[in-house]
Amino acid sequence: MEIRETGAEDLEEVIRLTSATRRQLAAWSPVYFRPREGADVAHAQFLEFVVGSSDQQASVFVINDSVVGFFRQADLPKHVWVDDLCLRDPGLWNEAARTLVECMGSTSWVTCVSPHDADRLDALSSAGLAPISMYWSKSLPSSPSMLETEEAPTVPEDRPAGPTHTFGGIAFDPGAPGALVACDPEGNYAIGSPGVEPPIYDPGGPTCVVDQLGGPDRGVALDLGHSAATARGDAQLVVVSAADDEELRYELETKGFEIQVVLLASQRR
Repeated sequence: MEIRETGAEDLEEVIRLTSATRRQLAAWSPVYFRPREGADVAHAQFLEFVVGSSDQQASVFVINDSVVGFFRQADLPKHVWVDDLCLRDPGLWNEAARTLVECMGSTSWVTCVSPHDADRLDALSSAGLAPISMYWSKSLPSSPSMLETEEAPTVPEDRPAGPTHTFGGIAFDPGAPGALVACDPEGNYAIGSPGVEPPIYDPGGPTCVVDQLGGPDRGVALDLGHSAATARGDAQLVVVSAADDEELRYELETKGFEIQVVLLASQRR
């Protein structure tokens, strides 16, 4: 198996591969990965742009001159995101993972994997990647929550940065326009993104991504974020947790969140 740059002649097969992957993701996660109407056409247009751009990096896996897989690289502030990673045959994941790791070399990179995709998870783990974060989701009620937050919320300036993620690649800024910021007098707080409509997926409305939960009781902090996202009309709340954060995992599972994505990272050599 080899990796080479994607050419225009590869587009038809690449589009077929990525569309099949979206269908599989939707079967595993019917809300989080529900395709938006027109998703196939929109993503095909995006891929055509990527392949035709000198500023984008897109590659195919090839066996005997036949395209069997695809991925593209997105440069984020702290790492490269290997996105749209897909293969024709799940039986090729072990070889593809080893080939990908060799191709990326000493680059610091991450990739997203469904927790249901055992073949991919096992292959990437065997090739040296390790889980660093998890994305948990929960659909929000349509009626506003009654949990109260401060009128003018403030959060600690020296707070931890939060776990690694691919939603821009850096911690959300509570001072950014539209950011979710919720806290209470005891010092519990939640910080998240503006409500956004994913371009390819349709979870039923705007999604808020919370990447920072802090204070003496992170269960309360999670409730604050849940309430604030519900009150502003978000349809889905996504919470990013560190892979080894068992305390937050317990709170998320107790409150009905489900893991949708495992973020794996290369171990730099």
